[in-house]
Amino acid sequence: MRPSRLDVAGFALSFALSGVLLAVYLVAGEATYASLAAPDGAAVRVNGAIRVLDRTALLGVHRATIAYALGEVDRLPDAPGTSVPLFDPDERSHMADVRGVFAGVRAVLAAALIVLAWRLVRGLRGGPRHLARLARDGAIGAAALVGIVGVTAAVAFEPLFMAFHLVFFPQGNFLFDPATSNLLAVYPEPYWYGTTLRVGLAFVGLAAAVAAGGSVALRRLGDR
Repeated sequence: MRPSRLDVAGFALSFALSGVLLAVYLVAGEATYASLAAPDGAAVRVNGAIRVLDRTALLGVHRATIAYALGEVDRLPDAPGTSVPLFDPDERSHMADVRGVFAGVRAVLAAALIVLAWRLVRGLRGGPRHLARLARDGAIGAAALVGIVGVTAAVAFEPLFMAFHLVFFPQGNFLFDPATSNLLAVYPEPYWYGTTLRVGLAFVGLAAAVAAGGSVALRRLGDR
């Protein structure tokens, strides 16, 4: 018996959500930041004066900022070597909202993993062929879905990035002056573009591996 379209769609959606969110946690880490945002340092404003943060200082700021966004600490970092907040009140307000979004992300990730596990159990009850078809077709569907978003990001990153912020931050406190914003200096656009690309490629690679595994299993079972 072949899995229904509803079963395949449920697997594809839960697989896409859980896979992409896990990829964000795994791929968008310190190594990605170091290669995309920190190689040459960044110029920030501290008490009205321009100060250049080197790679080591930027990585320290990134660690502290991410720790705050993930709810691991309760305060955003000061400018390195000072007791002066690195980010201005508007930037701190936005980061507080980001912290709230990450709390929601954790809940969505947990729910997606539960649904994915449930779909796999249902697929296993249908037998090896049923499970293999579900994994193959669902992974292909998930890869197609994420691939569409990825291609859109590649050709129209700024409109997609703006749309994302309008959905998750409708209050509009994410618009900063590039000439004066320390948040934009620490997290420039190439970081977001490169991170999005890496997350998308990581997930598509995972989905391709799952789809290939399902296809191999079906051939071994004398099916396709």
